[in-house]
Amino acid sequence: MIAKRPDPHVLYEAAVQGVYFDLDLMERIYRRLRGRRFVRFREDFCGTAQMAAAWVLRRPENLAWGVDLHAPTLAWARRHRLSRMREHARRLTLVRADVRSVTRPRVDVVAAYNYSFWVFKKRPDLLRYFRGARASLRPGGLFFVTAFAGNRAMGTLTERTYVPGSYSIDGERVPPFTYVWEQNRFNAIDHDILCHIHFRLRDGSWMRRAFSYDWRMWTVPEIRDALLEAGFRKTLVYADAWNERRNRPDDFYRLRTRLQNQDSWLAIIVGVT
Repeated sequence: MIAKRPDPHVLYEAAVQGVYFDLDLMERIYRRLRGRRFVRFREDFCGTAQMAAAWVLRRPENLAWGVDLHAPTLAWARRHRLSRMREHARRLTLVRADVRSVTRPRVDVVAAYNYSFWVFKKRPDLLRYFRGARASLRPGGLFFVTAFAGNRAMGTLTERTYVPGSYSIDGERVPPFTYVWEQNRFNAIDHDILCHIHFRLRDGSWMRRAFSYDWRMWTVPEIRDALLEAGFRKTLVYADAWNERRNRPDDFYRLRTRLQNQDSWLAIIVGVT
């Protein structure tokens, strides 16, 4: 009997996403800046809509929208995620559209995580998206985007991470596997970058190029400048960097105004209305 191969979307969620951590941080930042909770949340480039669904399930008053252009992935989310949310699914709306064209309904928070907006390689396209996100926000709203940076990040590399066994959204056991992040090509002139995700399964077989990304690596200063030009009042940078004293990652995003460059570091940039 041939063993059933895992669903690549399930492996991606197990290896890449940490939606509860992400939402906790968004809530802390929003409360620190606004003194209250937010309710209406939009996940752009939502894919399987794991973050939007987690937001809806967090509290009965929460509402979420997930926007993505890729119809098969949205169909996966409807089939595997919404179908299991029962009555809570009424508070999650999935929209197939270009994120640059969606400005309604207005929400408290818009998030574009996992470097997804790097698909826009030209500044006019980036500005159009950021202006649309700004127009989507209610008074006091915040816009969260992510970036990675560093000396080693600007080049080709391959990183391997062991992922422990877990359970899929359908309740099926997912054996442990190895997540492989490959930066296959990087052009220092225009920051064009081609990345692949591979999975090495427990039986030794491979799921190569399960996901591929043809991006422009936008730097943090470029992102901040574009957010201000798009109409945000200010920007904040939270970084998870290498702790030299402890010789390990901080494992926490700290608000920073200065950071010495390192081999690799992660950032969350917040556009503040």
